Amino acid sequence: MNHHPSSAQSTNHLVILSRGEELISSLESFAAEQGLVGAWLAGLGGSMKLTLGFYDFEAREYLWKDFDGALEIVSLTGDMVILDGKPFWHVHGVFSGADYGAISGHVKSLTIGLTGELMITPLDAPLTRTYDETTGLKLIGTAS
Repeated sequence: MNHHPSSAQSTNHLVILSRGEELISSLESFAAEQGLVGAWLAGLGGSMKLTLGFYDFEAREYLWKDFDGALEIVSLTGDMVILDGKPFWHVHGVFSGADYGAISGHVKSLTIGLTGELMITPLDAPLTRTYDETTGLKLIGTAS
């Protein structure tokens, strides 16, 4: 992982992941090293292994699907909160293969294939996640 502040006047961080690095664990390490209390993520690049999820509201569980092989990371977006004392990243992505068809979903894991080019914007106010009875998920909010 290479980290470059985007400019001397900006709090944004450009993080470059190399082939073989895992996205979520790299983001967790970066957030802990930087002492982030909340953040927003945007990114693109290429993957070689990916697990995506779709949340089945009725069953209250994620349906997971693995994708092996080269895919373009068309777009990654997400947020980070501190959950149980540790950085927790919630990331969604859109991906495309050689057929130019798109797949998308909640990113459970992603191994970088070519590169991962990420812009991380730290947030001043801590974000939290609180259990929501209606959805069965811990939903994001701001700290009181």
